[in-house]
Formats: sequence, structure tokens, C-alpha cells
Amino acid sequence: MIGTHRLTGSAFDRLAAGQGDFAAVSALARAQESRRLLQVYAVVATARERLPSARTAHLIDAHDLLAHVQRTAPDAARTVLMHPYTGAWAMRGLLRLGRPDLDPAAPDLDELLGHLGSIAAAAALRGDPEHGPPGRVELSAVGGWVYLPTLGRVRVAADAGRIALTGRQWSVGSRLVSRRQANRRCSATAAGLSATLAIEDVDPYRDVHRWQPSARLTARQVSLLQRNFASAWDQLAHSHRAYAASLPAALSTLVPVVGEPGVSLSSSSRYAFGGLALTPEVGPTTLAVTLVHEFQHNKLGAIQDITNLSTRSTARYRAPWRLDPRPVGALLQGAYAHLGIADFWRVRRHAVTGEEQDRAQAEFAVHREHVTEAIATLRECGELTPDGARVVDAMAGTVQSWWREDVPAEAARRAAERVRSGYRAWVARNGDRGRRGTRERVVDVGGTTRNER
Repeated sequence: MIGTHRLTGSAFDRLAAGQGDFAAVSALARAQESRRLLQVYAVVATARERLPSARTAHLIDAHDLLAHVQRTAPDAARTVLMHPYTGAWAMRGLLRLGRPDLDPAAPDLDELLGHLGSIAAAAALRGDPEHGPPGRVELSAVGGWVYLPTLGRVRVAADAGRIALTGRQWSVGSRLVSRRQANRRCSATAAGLSATLAIEDVDPYRDVHRWQPSARLTARQVSLLQRNFASAWDQLAHSHRAYAASLPAALSTLVPVVGEPGVSLSSSSRYAFGGLALTPEVGPTTLAVTLVHEFQHNKLGAIQDITNLSTRSTARYRAPWRLDPRPVGALLQGAYAHLGIADFWRVRRHAVTGEEQDRAQAEFAVHREHVTEAIATLRECGELTPDGARVVDAMAGTVQSWWREDVPAEAARRAAERVRSGYRAWVARNGDRGRRGTRERVVDVGGTTRNER
């Protein structure tokens, strides 16, 4: 149900300090559900306003079916509506329909809008697994496949165009279709906490993460990802419980992306709450810190959908984890994500020994410095709203306590050299605009893990 959403003062403060709890993150998810419903409705309403009625009849039928499932099987409808790439589809549809040069006759527009039929059909199939949707539903085929968000895809003839789904029977003309590829998932339980992430490697609207989505993973790749996820979740559940306890309230879906050898990529999208993209070959510890990283991005993005945290301007600032100057909103996003990264390594250094501990000590020292510097820049920029300043103040309170924690001298030395090296790289690229005390700053470019913020 669509409603007005506000965070209580205590929930806001818990989230702003960097973690939050299950109740606070669930409040963000409920707000995102209302947003998703409004987006889908806006696609239908805008299409009816801008396109001939003959082009929108199937869209109205699909919307009616989705409304029926919401009444009869609300959990099924919610699962499909909250699929991150339902949100990505809706935003793409709204942006396309809002263009002043919209061509109502463009054939790919039918393909784009026809995806609502797939959304509705997936919800109906989830709501009544035995019988499927009531009546006949027309669905669009893309490249010889019909996609069903959260379920997978069905193979049809390459030139099928549109196919019919009646109950659970698929047909193209008089031919039945039986070849299907179901979505896979990663699941794990440790220390009494469970998590499941769907592996989304077929949805055509998953390409919102800057990095190129991979082709459908092989069974071997899925098996490796499952093993690494189980190990990563074990780390989080035992050593980072505050994040693990609330992470399932937000993150639901993982999109594999193509990476360079030896480089781990990850990202989130404001268009796709609940999703994260990453290179699927990452090891357990990198996967664990990536989950925290992208969880932070999803949380702050959802907060920004409830309340503005900064104003819009052309000013750019130094982000200690990048070489290019960033707008204030991106700097705040990055600072909040790196707060989680620093916290991960802060705890990790006490759970491991030897070389792993040495690495964790240095990573904590570097990210603590990065976040501290970013907070100072945010406080000086003059572009934060009162709520944005409240977030930054809460982050500062968290980091301030970390400076009372000792780091071994050798780890501190290596971290300081990384900071200096990163700053030198910034000066080489941007001149002295990044000198400390000015409005633009940058430090470490960051080893072998990259993220778009």
C-alpha cells in the first residue's frame, strides 16, 4: 500500500551513525515499496497520456492483473515489485516516456512497455503456483526469450514477438513452449542468522551498474559463488553481526558483472534498491566487505529518497578513494559506504592472525583516514541540508571513537604511505587543487577493488 513514510528520530540516528538495525532498515524497505508502486503506476499513466490507446491496451491489462495479484496474493506481488530490476525497468520507462522527442511508433517502445506483462505474470505465477494467472496474458519476447522477474526466463522462437500465457501453459501460436531457465540463488546460515541473494543473470534491465553484466553463469560458477557466499556470511554473522542482522531487510539480488583479471568490481544503483553488482569470482573476505559496502549504499540511497541530504550545485570535491572530483551527494554516499568498510576492517583485525591481520590493520587505518577527511570536506562545503548535516555529524561521532584505537606502527606506516601515494596521484592528475584545506581533495586510488562511488 502506498503511504507517507518518515523515519523516527531514533531510527534516523541509528542509520546515520553507520549501521541501523533490522527495524530501521525495514522502514527504508517499506518506503521503497511505496516508491516502486508509484513508479509502476506512473509508467502506465504516462503511457496512456502520450501514446495512442491501441498501444497501451496490453499495458492496462497487465496493470489490472498486477492489481488482482496484490489483492489476492500480496506477498507474491510484493516480491516481484521489489525485485531491484523492476525498479530499473520503471525508471527506464519513465525516462523514455518523458522525452520531448518521444517517437510513439518506435518498435522498441512496445518491447519496453511490454515488460509490465512479464512483471504481472511473474507475480501471478508466484501467487498461484499451481494454476498461474487467471485468463490469458500477452507477453513480449526479447531475443527469443520471455523474462519473468524473480523466476527466470522461457525460451521461444527468435522471431516470436509476443506469446501467450494461459494458466501455466505457454504457447506461440499453436505450439507449446517448455524450455525454461530458472533463477538460481545463494543461501547461507551462520550464528543463527540467514541470508539469501537471488543471482540475477538474465533480466534485461539489470544493466544499470556501470559494469557490463555477465552472461548466465555456469553451474560451476554458481557453485563457487555459493561456497564463497557461505564463507562470507559466516564472517559477517560471527564478527559483524550488526550489519548481518539487518542486511537481509535490504539486499535481495546479486548481478554478476564482467571484470578484469585480478580486479574486483562492485556497485549499487539508485534505480535498483535491493540489488548489487559484483564480479562473481571474488573470494570470501572480499565478498564479505563488498556486501557491507553495497549495503551502505542501498541504505543511504533509500534515506535520500525520503529526505534531501544535500543541495544541487556544480561544485566538486575531493573524494579520498577516487582520482576525480565528486559532487557533494556522491561524496556523502562514498563516505557512508567507506564508513562501513572501515568498520569491517576495524573488527576483522581482531578475528584473524598473521598476514591477514596485518592487512586488516592497514586497511582499517587507511579507510579511517579516508572517512575522516571526507567528513571534514562535507562539513566545510556548505551544501548539506539539516538532515544531511545530521548524518555527517553522526558519522563523525562514530569515526571519532575509532581514533582512540591503536594501530601497530608498521601497519600505520604502510597506511600513511598509501595515503601519500594516492594524494601524489591526485596532484599529478589534477594539479594542486586537491591540497588539504581547499574545496577539492583526493587520497588513495585503492588497490584492486573498485566501486563507482
